[in-house]
Amino acid sequence: MIILLFLFVTFMIIVGTYYYITTKQKNLLTSIYNTTNKNIIKTTESLIEDKQNTTLAIALALTKNDNLYKFMKDEKYEKLNYQKIVDEIAQNSKYKNVWIQIVDKSGNSIYRSWTDKKGDNLLFRKDLKNTLTIQSISTSISVGIFNLTLKARAPIYDNENNFQGALEVITHFNSITKDLKDNNIESLVITEKKYKDTIKFPYTNIFIDDYYVANKNANIAFVNYVRKNGVEKYINISDFTIENGYLISNYPLFDKNGEKLASIINFLDFKNIDTQIIKSFKVQIIMTSVITLIILFFSFLIYFYTIYLKKIKHQENKKQSILDSQLSIIVITNGKEIIDANKKLFEFFKDVSNLKEFKEKYICICKAFIDMKDENYIFEKDYNGKNWAEYVLENDKKNFRVAMKNENSEIRHFSLKTSKIASENFIIATLSDITQDLVKIEEDKEKDRFLYQQSKIAAIADTLKNVAHQWRQPLSVISTIASGLKLQKELNNLDDFMFNNSCDAIINNTQKLSNTIENFTNFFPKEDLITNFSFVEALKDTINFFDSIFEKNSIKCQFTYDTDMVVNCNRNDFSQAILNILDNSVYALIQNKKEEERFIFIDFSNKVLQIKDNAEGINEEDLQKVLEPYFTTKHQSFGVGLGLYIVQEFFVNNLKSKIDIKNVEFEYKNINYKGTNFIIDFN
Repeated sequence: MIILLFLFVTFMIIVGTYYYITTKQKNLLTSIYNTTNKNIIKTTESLIEDKQNTTLAIALALTKNDNLYKFMKDEKYEKLNYQKIVDEIAQNSKYKNVWIQIVDKSGNSIYRSWTDKKGDNLLFRKDLKNTLTIQSISTSISVGIFNLTLKARAPIYDNENNFQGALEVITHFNSITKDLKDNNIESLVITEKKYKDTIKFPYTNIFIDDYYVANKNANIAFVNYVRKNGVEKYINISDFTIENGYLISNYPLFDKNGEKLASIINFLDFKNIDTQIIKSFKVQIIMTSVITLIILFFSFLIYFYTIYLKKIKHQENKKQSILDSQLSIIVITNGKEIIDANKKLFEFFKDVSNLKEFKEKYICICKAFIDMKDENYIFEKDYNGKNWAEYVLENDKKNFRVAMKNENSEIRHFSLKTSKIASENFIIATLSDITQDLVKIEEDKEKDRFLYQQSKIAAIADTLKNVAHQWRQPLSVISTIASGLKLQKELNNLDDFMFNNSCDAIINNTQKLSNTIENFTNFFPKEDLITNFSFVEALKDTINFFDSIFEKNSIKCQFTYDTDMVVNCNRNDFSQAILNILDNSVYALIQNKKEEERFIFIDFSNKVLQIKDNAEGINEEDLQKVLEPYFTTKHQSFGVGLGLYIVQEFFVNNLKSKIDIKNVEFEYKNINYKGTNFIIDFN
C-alpha cells in the first residue's frame, strides 16, 4: 500500500512538473516577446529622432558660411557647389546619400546637389513655404517625387542679417535600416499606396504591388516574403506578430498633420532573442522535481524503519535658436575652447554678455569647473591623453557632473551629457542644473529612512500578533494534557497507553509551535536582496501568511488569476506592501461587517491586481487622501497613516506601476455589496 502511494505521488509530481513547466514557459516566452518588441520600437524611434537631429545639425552648420552669404546676396547661384561636402559626409559618416537644396526667398530652387534641375518654384510645399514665411528652422518626414525622406530646413541670412532664402538637407532611411540591421533587425520602409503616383522618379525602384519600398538596402528576400503573404497584412500589424521563425513588428510613420506616410516593418530572427531565462527556468524546475522525488523516496524508507511519518517541506525563491530654446546650458566645444553656446550660459555667467566676452575671459567653460574631489565630477585636467569633453563623450554611459559658482559665489551642480556633431570635430555639451534635485534627494533619503523604520516597527508588531495567535491553541492543548497527566498520576490512574498518547499529543503540538516559527522566519528573509520571483507565488505566500488573521476574524478570502509574471524587486518589501493593503481591508471589515458577511476578493488578470472587500467603502472626501503619508481613518491606537503610503512608494517608484482606489458596488452569490477596490496596474 505504501509503495502504491509512493508511485502515485511520484506520478503526480512528474505530471504536475510537466504541466507547470509548459504553462510557465509559455508565459515567460510571451513576456520576452513583449519586451523585445518594445525594445525594437524604442530603437527605431530613437534612430529616426537621431537622424532628424543630425539632418538639422548639418543644415544649421551649412548655413554658417560666408561664401554662401555672398553668393546669395550677389545672386551668383552658379557658384553654389556642395558636392565635395556631400562626398565628405558619405566618406566619413554612415550617411551615404545626403541631398542639399537651396531656395531663394521667393521659393525658387536655385541649387540641387543630386540633379541639375533648378529654377522651379517650391511654394506649393507647405513645410518649405512655412520656413520662408516665418524664417525659422523646421524638420519633417514627407513623400516627394523621388522618395520618402527626412528633411531639415534652416533660413539663410547675410552678414547684415538680411534674409536671403533657405537651405534644405534631405536624407533617407538607409542609414536607419542599416543601424537596425546592425542590431540583427531586417527592415522594410514601405510607403502608403496612395503615394504611388506622387513618386515619379523612384529612388529605389522597389515596389510591392502599389506600395513603394523606400530603403535602397532592403533585403530582397524579405521584399519577396511580404509580397507573397500580402503587404497589407504587415502594414496593419497593431503590435507584433510571430511568424515563420521571426518576430515581426510595425512602426508607423506620420506627418505633422497626423496623416500616415509609411510603415517600417521590422523582422527579428528568433535566434537573436535571448531565451536563456526559459532554459534556466526549466533546468531549475526539473532539478527541483528530482530533488523532491529523492527526498520523498528517502522519507518512505525512513517510515519503514522508524514508523514515524514526517512531512517533507520544500520552498522555492531604462543651431542657435534651438540652443536658446533649451532649459539647460548648451555648449559647442572642441574641449579646449568654446565654439558656440546658448543664452543660458550668459544667464549663468553674468559677468559676460556674449560669446566673444566669454572666450576672452574664460576661453573654455572648463576653466569654471570646480574640482569636487569626486570621480563623477569633471574638471579641467588630462584624462589619459583626452580633454574633458572627449573623455565624457567616450564614456557616454556614465553619469558625469560638474560644479560651478554663480554670481553670488554659490556652488551649483549640473549633470553633463555630450554628443558629437558628425560633420565637424566639435562636441555638444549639455549642462542641466540639478542642484535642487540633489537637495531633494538628500531630504527624501532622510524621510525614507524614517518611513522605513516606521514600516518595520508595524511589520514586527503584526508578526508578533500572528505568532501569538497561532501559538495560543497548541499551548492551551499542551497545558491541558500536562494537567491531566498530573491529575491521573496523583490518582494512581495513569496507565502506559494514556501516558504514551498524551506524550504523542504534546510532541505534535510542540511540532506545530516549531512550524509556526519556521513559517514566520522564512516569510521575512534576512537578506535585503533584489531578486526575480513569480508574482503569483509571492502573492499566494502572502495570503497564506494572513490565513490565521482571516480565520480569527471569520474573513473569507478568494484569490483568482489568469496569468503570472516575473517581478524584479525585494521580495520582503513586496510582501509587506500586500500585507498593508490586506491589513486595511481586515480592519474595515471588522469595524463594519458581521462575521458571516466578511469577504476579500483578490484577482490578477491582464497584469492588473485588484484587492476588493465588502466593508462599505471609504468616505469620498477621504478617498483621494488615503495614499498620503500620516493620513489615517483608523483610531490613533491602530495606525499612524504610513501603510498605504508605503504601498504607493513601493509599487509606483520601485515597480513603475499605477495605483487607483475606488468605491465599488458588486454582486456575490446574488447579494449586493459595497466596498473598496485597490487597483495596481502593471501595464
